[in-house]
Amino acid sequence: MATFNSDFWEVQAGPEYLESVSSERALWFETEMDRDRRHATREFFGEVMPSVTTIIDEHLTNRQREVLRLYYFEGKTQEDIAAILDLTQSTVSRHLFGTVRNGKKVGGAIPKLRKAVDRTADPIIHGALATLQARFELSAA
Repeated sequence: MATFNSDFWEVQAGPEYLESVSSERALWFETEMDRDRRHATREFFGEVMPSVTTIIDEHLTNRQREVLRLYYFEGKTQEDIAAILDLTQSTVSRHLFGTVRNGKKVGGAIPKLRKAVDRTADPIIHGALATLQARFELSAA
């Protein structure tokens, strides 16, 4: 019988049960389409990262860059970032996504980056995006 442990809860299962579970139902299972998309996405980000880094450096404030780096590149939560930078979680959220004032969305690193990428004529970003979309369509077919 399984016992409760506040650090870890274990449910025992015999080998006959584990062998009866198909690999397609396993947590780590990925289809060929999943694998193709994962590789295409990784290649896309590898290709555009130098251009995106330049756009980040040119268009964001120091605080927005710092919050963005911690959130997206280091995988920190908004709460973690708030503790690291001595801010509130809502302030971190506003630095990342902006806020609504008088019915309009204002500020935020992500909206700024979207606008900057849309305005840029960087062939690397637009070419990589077209390639990614084509690969996704191909993997779905």
